[in-house]
Amino acid sequence: MKRIYITAIPLDSNFAIDSYAAEPANYTQTLAKPTYYPITPILADTAHSGDEIKVIAVRQINSPHSENLEIFRRELDGLGLPYTLVDLTTPENQQRDGLLALFEALTDAMDGDACYYADATFGTKTYPLVLSSALHYAEKILDDTEVCGIYYRELTRENGKVKSVRQYDISTLFTLDGIVDMAAEADLPDKQKFISVMLHPDREV
Repeated sequence: MKRIYITAIPLDSNFAIDSYAAEPANYTQTLAKPTYYPITPILADTAHSGDEIKVIAVRQINSPHSENLEIFRRELDGLGLPYTLVDLTTPENQQRDGLLALFEALTDAMDGDACYYADATFGTKTYPLVLSSALHYAEKILDDTEVCGIYYRELTRENGKVKSVRQYDISTLFTLDGIVDMAAEADLPDKQKFISVMLHPDREV
């Protein structure tokens, strides 16, 4: 089985990364120890011996060395599973051409016949939009692919100190686009009602 994991790597100059034991808010997770990267416990729980594991690390460049990337490498090595790391670099800007280039670089690194897992915690504010588009490409264009999980880690603070750390499976937001596409293409008298039923199948109409 091929499993592909995608995460952004924070810029060293902008973000002092730290490790946390996040509480899984709406999914189950067995790895309880603190991790720097939210994608790490997901990989630990979903990858199995014999799987082909590819990790795509997306990072902006503003220095020749990234300690945050090295932290990620060490964290992955600690899992004891063989993997291939794709260091996907992009310029530090949000210009149209740069965003399109990131999309193309992501899709070039993707493979068919794979399960995809992604983390949207780190990166620029535009990164989740590009990531979502790339995952739609994987699911709709590549053969035998499935987006199996998209995650976000939330830190809440009180008086400047971390109070709680939760990690969410936000795959529903990705599924939502597909439901809207279905409604748009279907010959339905009430498309909004159709979307509501798809979002809340257990709710009485």
